[in-house]
Amino acid sequence: MQQPTNPILIIVRGIPGSGKSYVAAALCHALGEDRVVLLDPDTTDYTSEVYQRHVSAQLAEGVDPTLHAYRYLRAQAYEAIAAHKIIIWNQPFTNRDIFQKMMGRLHAQAAESGTRLAVLIVEVQTDPVVAKERVVQRKAAGGHGPSDATLQRRIDDYETFAEEGYETVTVRGDSDVSYSVSSILQHIS
Repeated sequence: MQQPTNPILIIVRGIPGSGKSYVAAALCHALGEDRVVLLDPDTTDYTSEVYQRHVSAQLAEGVDPTLHAYRYLRAQAYEAIAAHKIIIWNQPFTNRDIFQKMMGRLHAQAAESGTRLAVLIVEVQTDPVVAKERVVQRKAAGGHGPSDATLQRRIDDYETFAEEGYETVTVRGDSDVSYSVSSILQHIS
């Protein structure tokens, strides 16, 4: 695949433990890591000097600390849009209103950069029982994960965003990741 003439945003979403991170990482590798900006709140280095400068600027502006991580990722997305990169944003995105506001801001940034933002939503589906087991295993190994109540709420609240007007592809997070990546690449091209 050639470098896109317009930036491409690939939203990878699903419940915790669905396999989003595996799909996003494999897709990043398949597309060429030099052409991709991977945004993931779970892998962001919150101790880095760059992030600490971002937090200081946000605090100086009086921005609610709960928004710092999102705004950090959004700033990276803005830079990637201007550079006509492929953006893979790996996050559950369960709140439809917040998703719509974010998409509006990203499209406005693309317009300011004199370009158009192509969007593909990848919905990673997995049996909730499998997802819960994965979260428990990840937390037992010292990794991250929501509380049981938060996980159940995310499972209960999860719904497709297919009707949002963006091309949407559904992949299985409990199947071979190469099959999922192949399906996504077909939609991108």
